[in-house]
Amino acid sequence: MFACSLRIAVAMGFALLLASCSVFFGRSIDRPLVYYVRNVTVIADARIPLDLIESVDRRVSAAIAATRPPAGAERVVLLVKIDRLGFGEGARRRLAQAKFTVTATSVETGQPVAQGVFTVNSPTDDPRWARQALAEEIAARIRFAFSLTTPRVRKPLPQRTISTRLASEPPPIIVPNARAASPRAASVAPQIPSPTPSVVAVPETAVPPPPREMAAPPVAEVQPPQPAAPAQPARRAADIGKGTPVEQGAVGTIRLRPDCDPAVTPDCSASP
Repeated sequence: MFACSLRIAVAMGFALLLASCSVFFGRSIDRPLVYYVRNVTVIADARIPLDLIESVDRRVSAAIAATRPPAGAERVVLLVKIDRLGFGEGARRRLAQAKFTVTATSVETGQPVAQGVFTVNSPTDDPRWARQALAEEIAARIRFAFSLTTPRVRKPLPQRTISTRLASEPPPIIVPNARAASPRAASVAPQIPSPTPSVVAVPETAVPPPPREMAAPPVAEVQPPQPAAPAQPARRAADIGKGTPVEQGAVGTIRLRPDCDPAVTPDCSASP
C-alpha cells in the first residue's frame, strides 16, 4: 500500500514538473505549428562564422515574406540561436553539423509560446558549398516547424535584343578605337580585297585632305548708269499743223510774236 502511494506521488510530481516546464518554456516543437510569424532574429557567439548567421537570417526572412498570414493565428517573433557548430558522427563525421534553438515569442504578451532544439547536417563536404548548404538546412527546418512558405527562386530571363539587320546579311565589322571618318573621306577610302574568305579585312581610316581656300564668289559686272538723253527742244509752232489735237499731259508754249519764238530762236527778243 505504501509502495503504491509512493508511485502515485512520484507520478504526480513528474506530471507537475512537466507541466511547469511547458508553461515556462512554451510547448515543444514536435510537429508543424501555425503562427503569424512577423520577424526573425539569428544570434550566435563569436565562434560561429558571420556569413552563416547572415545566410540563415536572409533565408528565413524571405520565407516569412513569402508566407500568407493565417487568419486568426497568434503573432509571434522568432529567435534562432546557433549553439554549436561541428561535425557529425559515424558516416557523417566529414559533414558539418549545427545545433540550434528556436524560440517563438508572442507579440502581445512577450512570453515564449513554443521552443525547440534541432540538429541538422550539411548534405555535402565540399568546403566551397558546405557552409551555404548548412544554412539552407537550418532554414528548411525552421520553415517546416512553423509552416512557412519556401520562397521561389527567380531565374533571370535573357535580355531580348531588337535588330533590324536581316539574317542573310553578314555580321557588322566592329573596329575598336576607330575614329569616325567624314562622309567625303569614306567615299574615297580605298577598299582592300581580302585574300582569303576566312580573313576579315579591316578598312583603313583615310585621313581627310587639308582644307583648301575657298575661291571668291564671282562678282557680277555692274553696268555704269547711262546718262539720260537730253531733252529734245520744243517743237516749233510752225511744225505743228493746224487742227492737230494736243495729247493729255503735253507741254506747249504760247507764242506772243508771230515772226519768231524766244524759246527756239536765241536772237528773238521776248518783247514785241
